[in-house]
Amino acid sequence: MAFICPACGHVARKRSSRMLSREVREGYYSCTNDQCCGQFRTLEGDPVWTAKPASLGKLEYRLKLSPRKFPPVDKRQIALPIPE
Repeated sequence: MAFICPACGHVARKRSSRMLSREVREGYYSCTNDQCCGQFRTLEGDPVWTAKPASLGKLEYRLKLSPRKFPPVDKRQIALPIPE
């Protein structure tokens, strides 16, 4: 799979990737332009069935969401007004 380099617009090739979850893969890309040599990463995921294998029968999959972790609230902070 190839992406377009966001820095110069040339083709970038995937160098490596790793699975972050069952649905999301993080990909690392390098630009093929020798003058740019840009490197960036992408998040790839959200699989969609275009054709369901007949051997699976009725397919049901439920996405398990990880619990949200919010930073601790500091009571010394004040709310800032949002300008309209």
